[in-house]
Amino acid sequence: MRVLLVVSGASGLVVGLRLAEALSAAGAELHTVVTPEALLVADYECMGRRGFVEALRRFSKNLYLSTELDAPVASSSHPIDAGAAAPASMRLVASLAQGIHSDLASRALGSLLRSRKRVVLIFREAPLGPVELRNLYRLAEMGAVIVPAVIGLYSGAETLREAVDFVVGKALDALGIENKLYRRWSREAPPRDPCRAFYGQS
Repeated sequence: MRVLLVVSGASGLVVGLRLAEALSAAGAELHTVVTPEALLVADYECMGRRGFVEALRRFSKNLYLSTELDAPVASSSHPIDAGAAAPASMRLVASLAQGIHSDLASRALGSLLRSRKRVVLIFREAPLGPVELRNLYRLAEMGAVIVPAVIGLYSGAETLREAVDFVVGKALDALGIENKLYRRWSREAPPRDPCRAFYGQS
């Protein structure tokens, strides 16, 4: 499976990096696009831009900057099976929703949407106003799968890694890739009761 991964400039770059790792481990051929804003965010929260790019390169067949408008993945003739944006900034979401493809990130994902290929958008933004909600709804109407970066408390996550893996696992589910990254819902009590963790025994 050939997958386009866009990492744009929003908090939560660790989700994008973990998704790249999980896709690579699943045998996907990964073509990654990084925006300049993502590099700026990496300086604050994800190993610094140099370490972040080096980590992404380990999991990617090709890595492009979003300024490389002539990259092969910009064209619908390039054989890409599915795409994901992790994290998807509200700027990227707005560009895709309005059909404004001014950089490689929006152009490549827009091409997949036009071709009716599977596109998963993981956003981490709060609160959401009417504009953001309308843009996300419009993308859902266009066929994108919207995956908010939220914690499933039934998974019993205790660490940041487990919380990230829940989101990444949901994205892999949406891409049709089997995974065991998170504890799925069952009638059994979760291994960790969040209320008791906060408030103790009742």
